[in-house]
Amino acid sequence: MQVIQKLTVVSNPTRFFEVGTEVKGREVIEIKQVGDDNISEFWVIDENEQIIVSVENCPVIVEWQNIAEHDQTENDPRERVISGAKK
Repeated sequence: MQVIQKLTVVSNPTRFFEVGTEVKGREVIEIKQVGDDNISEFWVIDENEQIIVSVENCPVIVEWQNIAEHDQTENDPRERVISGAKK
């Protein structure tokens, strides 16, 4: 599963929103992509699930992060990579 980690709004001045940082004294816990085929919109959401900032129809750079889903088996040997292991 992929989630948005950082949103860069290409404007003057350039603005950055990143999960785990503070904006206007509120912690960013999620960045959501919303809208439809005609409107590009992103919501920057705080710890109370309130919108801090809404970014609409602006050029943006989106940085994604892969996260494990709850139903994935941890330490699945088929996915394990062992580097430098000696037998």
